[in-house]
Amino acid sequence: MKFIVCVKQVPDVASPLRLRKGRIDTSAGRMVLNAYDASAAEGAIAFTEKYGGEVHAVLIGPPEAQEALRKVLAMGAASAVHIQVKDRAAPPEAVPDALPGAQACARLLADHFSKETFDVIACGKQAQDTDAGLTPAMLAELLGLPFIGNAIALEKDEDGRGGNRLLVTRQGDANQEITRIETPCVVSCSNNMCDPRIPNIKGIMGARKKPIDVKIVSLPAGIPGMHVQRYEAMPGRPEVRMLEEAWDEAVEVLVPFLKNGPPAA
Repeated sequence: MKFIVCVKQVPDVASPLRLRKGRIDTSAGRMVLNAYDASAAEGAIAFTEKYGGEVHAVLIGPPEAQEALRKVLAMGAASAVHIQVKDRAAPPEAVPDALPGAQACARLLADHFSKETFDVIACGKQAQDTDAGLTPAMLAELLGLPFIGNAIALEKDEDGRGGNRLLVTRQGDANQEITRIETPCVVSCSNNMCDPRIPNIKGIMGARKKPIDVKIVSLPAGIPGMHVQRYEAMPGRPEVRMLEEAWDEAVEVLVPFLKNGPPAA
């Protein structure tokens, strides 16, 4: 099967972020491959190692986001496409290189995939920076393809009927569901699917020779432009007041607080 994995570069949420003039300071190397996308890439690569096939990657992002693609190539993907968006009429106060929203990303990816052949589009179920999780389902709708979300395992359907089908195990609210899905399809993957491999030296060196096709595109017509004005640090937590009164007395204090807020200083 031919897998194409959609990936994104995001701030490293495990590291403290530093803001400078309303922007996330990325000079200290705090941008990483989205963890959910890394799991999708690992799941696709492991599938093709077991059953045969190939894996390619696609990313929407500014030029410096190419490092995330290099990591997927080092993991074992064969090639990559880097879609760079030519922003339209960005206000001067907007944060440069702001990514398009979920709807615009889905449209850009749908335009790209309409010219490609594939069996499975694999995505992370959400991005670490926004946690929106909207793009995979939107992409499937735009392409008219079946979709399964929150997958934790991918297997080849070997029931003897022929054709390319997937058996997808997904995590439901209480139990796991195993679903047969026809290809081509779109699958979004949980980070509980697997532990992404750490590329070895051979993979890292080989990634330098693998092709990355850079495509400069414009935002789709009819999609409202979205621009990030600035980033700000989270406000500090307000002072906590512990109620040490007995239960009946504490209720007398708590109810007015909930209705009217804290008393004026």
